[in-house]
Amino acid sequence: MRKKLIKQFCEVLLAIATLSFVINISVLIYGIFARYFIGHSPIWMDELSRYLVIGMVMLVIAPAWFYNKHMRVDFIDALLPAPMLNILRMYIWFLTIFLSGIIAWYSFQYALSISRFTTIGLGISKTIPTMSLPIGFFCLFAVALLSGPQLKHKVTDTDTDSR
Repeated sequence: MRKKLIKQFCEVLLAIATLSFVINISVLIYGIFARYFIGHSPIWMDELSRYLVIGMVMLVIAPAWFYNKHMRVDFIDALLPAPMLNILRMYIWFLTIFLSGIIAWYSFQYALSISRFTTIGLGISKTIPTMSLPIGFFCLFAVALLSGPQLKHKVTDTDTDSR
């Protein structure tokens, strides 16, 4: 039940990230159209595109961790005996929880501290785009904490599909 709930949460995060990607492509196409057919590109286009990409990346870190689709060097897994491999995976799990929790907390504090500053192109508070950092790292923290360490000896695509 818990794994199913986490999987649904990850699917929602991926859907929001996909929507962000579609909006980003639309903004870029509009900017190209405006530059070549109207004669000038809106000043906010580049800034909005940058914020959408950052937000999209921050939203997919939790599903990437859950589905084990992130970049990692796993040739060591084949060299270690099962007990050492479990210790390594527990260490990685604790490290993920600790770092994502700390980064979520400090980035949240930072995002709140810059609320009086506005962005140049969009004219919005810098807190709004900066909140993508604590949201993304908190989602990673929650997914890692709730899913637990990956103590399976060999993780394959079928293993992650059944999570």
